[in-house]
Amino acid sequence: MISKRHNISGKNLNATVARLHALYGKMLKSRDYSALISCSSVADAAGYLKHSTHYSKVLQGIDTETIHRGSLENILRRSVYERYFNIIGFEKIGDAEFYNFKTVKTEIDELLICITHLNAGTTDHITTLPIYMNRFTSFDLMELAKVRSFEELLRLIEHTDYHEILADLRPEKTDGTEGHINYAACELRLRTYYSKRLMESAEKFDKVTAKELKNIIGTQIDMINIINAYRMTAFFHADKEETKERMIPLYLRIPESKLDELYSARDEKEFLERFAKTYYGRVAADMGFDMTHPETALSLMRHKQIKRAFRRSVSAPECFYTFVNLAEPEVKNIIRILEGIRYAVPVKEISQLIIETE
Repeated sequence: MISKRHNISGKNLNATVARLHALYGKMLKSRDYSALISCSSVADAAGYLKHSTHYSKVLQGIDTETIHRGSLENILRRSVYERYFNIIGFEKIGDAEFYNFKTVKTEIDELLICITHLNAGTTDHITTLPIYMNRFTSFDLMELAKVRSFEELLRLIEHTDYHEILADLRPEKTDGTEGHINYAACELRLRTYYSKRLMESAEKFDKVTAKELKNIIGTQIDMINIINAYRMTAFFHADKEETKERMIPLYLRIPESKLDELYSARDEKEFLERFAKTYYGRVAADMGFDMTHPETALSLMRHKQIKRAFRRSVSAPECFYTFVNLAEPEVKNIIRILEGIRYAVPVKEISQLIIETE
């Protein structure tokens, strides 16, 4: 299956890169976010999206005056998947396993959401399931919505890699009742599986492309670990062992020993002092990031790194991966704005939540 990818002509791949850059040029600008934030109602925001942005196509035929916020959000989320598969279909670039990363990530996200609902004892998972992904996923999403226990979940995913990953995390039973599922352990195993699978699939390309992809992916993993470690230290006062247990065990520009120093920080101040001495700390300083609000700054830094990687990428795999990772935050931005409008959050507060993609 992987070998088919190498039969794609350089001309076709160049066309894919050009198309992705054209799509990027249509993404929301600062003026669009300002216009959305200034809307007085969800209907007004929906109308702006329909008539003044690239979302006009997905909102065609939708009555923006009466649309429910939840329905609008689902349409926007679905648009990311539709764009993803449209790009894959363009010039048939999806023969390589690497291009399945969005599907794999969706499967993992939905498994974790299901586990959250099982622990909470709720059964409304189906309201947020991306059912339109069902023909691509390795297990039936409609059946996932019916799962009422961890055992039922394991039976559903028995034929997938996920079964082996989660099987020994069965919660103990008391009087026949299933106990609490260790969500943190499930999440770490699934996220680690995704990261390793993504790295391994990147290695199937030519050496230059593989090196660039692994650099981009590895940088994102590093930043995810740093952001999560900061949260564990600043908000949960976790010690080194507890923090390290929650981190993806992959490293790129920051060695394990340096990460261990961050994980063992006694408080937020010490964490930031140690972070400043790392590769990413020096990058943050060079880029002029204000660390007054560290979590926001680190998230913005992660986003700017992927944006910079997209702009300099010249191969279809690099361009595709980074573009999808820019498209997702755009939809999240819009959803934050819609929620802000719905609950009358001050404009300034909404603005601070936006990570611009341009």
